[in-house]
Amino acid sequence: MVALHPVGAKIAELLEPHIERKGYVLVSVEYRKGTRSSLLRLLVDKPGGGIGLNDLEKLSPVLGDLLDVYDPIEGRYTLEVSSPGLNRPLRKLEHFEAVRGERIKIRTHHAHEGQKSFVGRLVEVNASGIELDDESTRRRVAISFEDMQAANYEYNFDD
Repeated sequence: MVALHPVGAKIAELLEPHIERKGYVLVSVEYRKGTRSSLLRLLVDKPGGGIGLNDLEKLSPVLGDLLDVYDPIEGRYTLEVSSPGLNRPLRKLEHFEAVRGERIKIRTHHAHEGQKSFVGRLVEVNASGIELDDESTRRRVAISFEDMQAANYEYNFDD
């Protein structure tokens, strides 16, 4: 679906089965390479939502140990295990299906009529992409998963 950094994709492939066996869901993997140290952030939730600090405290050392065994990252890095938060990332088809009818934000690799950032109501989800009613242009926009750089649920505080 929405592409991950190659290191993030490799880590997701390695850790997702272990996380699911523990009763959790890997929402996303964020990897940022730094000059001295890199950052690896794992966003984990419970099925249906509501992961707590105690869950994260239990899961973090287990995932750290697995990363030490698999050793998928060159050099030093900081591991963060956290909840996906209110404006959770959307990476997989089922993430988009779960928020159909809701407000989302999409950033694309390529401009669509001069625009690369879209916020609006998600109206359609299929295997190749989505359609949303863009708030700024007041028109329906079709965006393929391949063209998505990032996608997030966008909580509307005005409601």
